[in-house]
Amino acid sequence: MTSTGLTLDAASAFGYIGQTVLVELFWDDEPQTVWHCLHIVGVMLPVEGVYPHGCFMTLDLNGSDDFPNEVFFTNIRTIRAMRHRDRRGSGNVLGRMTLTHSPDAAGSGAALPARRNSSTVPANGSTGAAHP
Repeated sequence: MTSTGLTLDAASAFGYIGQTVLVELFWDDEPQTVWHCLHIVGVMLPVEGVYPHGCFMTLDLNGSDDFPNEVFFTNIRTIRAMRHRDRRGSGNVLGRMTLTHSPDAAGSGAALPARRNSSTVPANGSTGAAHP
């Protein structure tokens, strides 16, 4: 299945700077999409006649990157900015996500994080499993 990535204007792209996002990446020659949680630290916009590809400059959440990596807009199927956890929150950072852009209205069918107050995750975020 061939799909097109995001088409972002400068205002939309710059709005993601400083955000932690969940992105679904795809490549035409790969059958599966890949999900990543990333910090967006910059944007590189396309320049007509010079460089035709726009991308986000990102750092991985685990802090292992020494330098930002490029995530090209054309490889992003879905992007969701994650709200930040506050000290009074339950710790379910992915409970609510905003700024969804998806060119494919049907979506990829990939699993997303559970919602609070569902049958599997109660409002307090506990799954009932014991953790040592």
